[in-house]
Amino acid sequence: MRTIALCICAGLLLTATLVKRTSQAADFPVNSHQRWDVRGPYTLGSETGTPASCPIKLRPSGQCGSSGAGGEELEDCAYQLTLPPLTIQLPKQFRLLEKTMKELQSLKDMVNKLKSGCQECRGARGNGALGNQQSDQGQTQIPIQRDAGDVSGLDVTGQELHGGSSQEERGDGMISGATVDGTGLGQGNMFGKITPSPSSMQEMQVKLNRMSASLRNARSQISALQGRLEGLNLLNMDNVQAMVDRRVENITGVVNKLSSTCTTQCAVQNTPQFILAPRDCSDYNVLEERKNGVYRVTPDPRNGTFEVFCDMESFGGGWTVIQQRLDGSVSFNRTWAEYKKGFGNLRGEFWLGNDYIHLLTKAKDMILRVELEDFEGVREYAKYDEFYVANEFLRYRLTVSGYSGTAGNAISFNKHFNHDQKFFSTPDRDNDMYPSGNCGAYYSSGWWFDACMSANLNGKYYHKRYKGVRNGIFWGTWHNMSTEYYPTNYRQAFKTVKMMIRPKNYAP
Repeated sequence: MRTIALCICAGLLLTATLVKRTSQAADFPVNSHQRWDVRGPYTLGSETGTPASCPIKLRPSGQCGSSGAGGEELEDCAYQLTLPPLTIQLPKQFRLLEKTMKELQSLKDMVNKLKSGCQECRGARGNGALGNQQSDQGQTQIPIQRDAGDVSGLDVTGQELHGGSSQEERGDGMISGATVDGTGLGQGNMFGKITPSPSSMQEMQVKLNRMSASLRNARSQISALQGRLEGLNLLNMDNVQAMVDRRVENITGVVNKLSSTCTTQCAVQNTPQFILAPRDCSDYNVLEERKNGVYRVTPDPRNGTFEVFCDMESFGGGWTVIQQRLDGSVSFNRTWAEYKKGFGNLRGEFWLGNDYIHLLTKAKDMILRVELEDFEGVREYAKYDEFYVANEFLRYRLTVSGYSGTAGNAISFNKHFNHDQKFFSTPDRDNDMYPSGNCGAYYSSGWWFDACMSANLNGKYYHKRYKGVRNGIFWGTWHNMSTEYYPTNYRQAFKTVKMMIRPKNYAP
């Protein structure tokens, strides 16, 4: 619906522009004004046809042939209006407007020929001063009305048709013709009448009739498009919403009726709540599952079921683990496609997959818990009350806030290093905020990099402290991080890392 409305508006704007340019053509030489053809707008004064500086181009979108005995161009070729970076498809009726403009130009050339012939004849038969005065006062103007669907006729006897102006003006659609009747002179006419050839007048009349029919056809087509647009407006969101509400009310009534019937006739059974499809690991807790392991979950039935590792024993249980690092057996230097689908072993080291993480965080409001342990045996955690990962179209943008814990808020370190609202980047897909490089390629991992990081739990697994590029597992607020100030110092290494999520309203 928006596309059709935009097409109509663009068409009206284009029509107004073409009419204005045609009206002003009487003041300039033929070889200096712009014209529209199959190659788009260009200046005729240039032999090379160099395009104008404006990037807007109008051209037929398909191949146009010829038909009929006269070789007339087909009128069913659609147009495209290019407004970088958009391309708008215009109705095929704009082909008729181009044809009309060409016919107007041809008509103008014919009128100029008649005018030139009459001036030469007058100059040959009259004296200079009187002839000039008669040329100035006796010109008959041929008004051409450029409203869509109507074209005024020509008066070759000095009388004006359709109320045209009697004064010669520039740029208003009036074209000065030849003096064809001496009755318009204030001092009388001593030369008689000069009558144009019947063939020229007949040719001009045919061109006018053809142009009028073309404009009427274009206007009828535009009216039809407007009618279709009005019909589409009737199917607005309010009507759809009202229809959905009525259906929901009917379903609600049926459910209530069934519920009341069951309450009066069925005995109450003290059995655990039945869950048809657990959406995450917390639903298994309701089913009295209390062991860690791999379970199947269905956050969204439309996207199928998949396996996850559930931590049912730590901190009240019900945790869905989305990442785990244990021994460095799995490389996290992976591509965008691998981070999208997930990799590794659910019972060992793995990344669950960005698509699955999105579905889990979309189904319920989740909290995130990060567990860290270094090789000195120090264990700390960071908890966030809000955790959400967008879909791939939004490049898995991260939303995280509400920190509490002992490890420090490395994810939102400060305004220069803040991973909240950042896109996911990998070595082969640069979506970070660093202007002159790819943080994913530099640190050999996939993560929600800023420019570049204050935390990276998917870095390389080192079994001991290391030197050089800080491309290992990193948490910028760790307790002894100040010892890494200089690049030549040893970098902190982590023994285990775990990222897990659970619904915010979960009650153990």
